[in-house]
Amino acid sequence: EDRPWDDAAIPFYVIGSDGVTYSKPVKKHIIVMAGGQREELLLQFNESGSYVISQQGIEGMQFFDMYGHPHNQILATITVDENDDKSLLPTIPIMDMMFTPGYKEEESIQAEDIVKSETIVFGMGANRNEAPFPQYYVNGAPFDPNRLDFFAQPGEAREYILVNANHNVHPFHIHVNRFQVKEMGSELSTEKYPVLKAVLDYHPDAWRDTVVVPPNGRTRIWVQYKNYTGKTVFHCHFLAHEDTGMMSTLFIGPPDKVFDWREHLELFLISGVTVLGSFVVFLWYRLACLSKAYEPVSMNELKSKVRD
Repeated sequence: EDRPWDDAAIPFYVIGSDGVTYSKPVKKHIIVMAGGQREELLLQFNESGSYVISQQGIEGMQFFDMYGHPHNQILATITVDENDDKSLLPTIPIMDMMFTPGYKEEESIQAEDIVKSETIVFGMGANRNEAPFPQYYVNGAPFDPNRLDFFAQPGEAREYILVNANHNVHPFHIHVNRFQVKEMGSELSTEKYPVLKAVLDYHPDAWRDTVVVPPNGRTRIWVQYKNYTGKTVFHCHFLAHEDTGMMSTLFIGPPDKVFDWREHLELFLISGVTVLGSFVVFLWYRLACLSKAYEPVSMNELKSKVRD
């Protein structure tokens, strides 16, 4: 086909994302999915023939302008037979269909529900003294399972501004609780990267657990914390980034008081020096007392005392 891929694409319908059904279909002809994202689609073919599902136009956006990666490729072929059973066709237009939503409309997060806004920065380093490959960070720090980075309380809603300082895609994924996307943007040109338009075409009412943070861009989300309490994580769902540090801990509820001696090392050192100093003083005092109690006496003095 000589037509541009975005012009040749036929429409399809998104009816759910990340396991949560929409109340009604959303019509699209292109979607950009990152690692960890799931989309439920309805496809309708009005003519018989062969149709392809293809990956097109994302080269140069994922890996620092390395054009050709990821490659354009055909992912699947669908053959539509003109003799297919016409009784299986929908009786109403797809855009008029209604579904039972995974979340009720009144559960949508409102601006007045937000109790705090925090910034989460996905960044990268290249310290060859630590490892012979790039290191990835959240707010400048690599993942540490023994450290608590973010906190929330059950029932509250929080805003997170996700910032991507790199020229590649970071799919943000949070465990346990879902969120709604409220804003997306990028400093890159949609003229140079036409597929970026599809990346920034988000559904503001959808509930997700994974979202693209665009290259050199940002995504603003509102998270609704439910009844789960305890320690969980969020991370980049590009596993090479996650496994090399791009992950943070999140504690929901009052944090458990777990004693960690490393947090009190300075106190231990001061206490140790104090105890050691007290022992030295006590030892010196005892030696001084013993030297006075057993003072040597000459034989002449002993003889004099016996005669008296």
